[in-house]
Amino acid sequence: MLLIRDVLDKQLVDREQNRIGKADGIVLSISDGDAPRVAFIEMGSLTLSRRLGRRPHRLMLWLRKAAGLEPAATAFRVPWIKVRNVGVDIELDVDRRETPLEHFQDWLKRHVISWIPGGQS
Repeated sequence: MLLIRDVLDKQLVDREQNRIGKADGIVLSISDGDAPRVAFIEMGSLTLSRRLGRRPHRLMLWLRKAAGLEPAATAFRVPWIKVRNVGVDIELDVDRRETPLEHFQDWLKRHVISWIPGGQS
């Protein structure tokens, strides 16, 4: 498997095939003498903004603070053992209602996207 090509930025779906986000980061576990192994897939705006650079990351921290969320919170991590299948989408053995990701996305829809022309469609 080519990790970056096959995992990063792919759509993640839960047990019921509901879209829950994209794979924004990959966390490797490194131990002495062993090959690196995939430990987690990271999801969320903090991980994505960190990949995009300093300015987008600072903006995301400001937005999280404005939304009343912990600005320095870590990204949501899905253990690699929860990955069922890597194909067009990455199928996970998780329930979307158990993830904190929807809270921030709902806040962004209400307070940011709704003010953008065409953002309601």
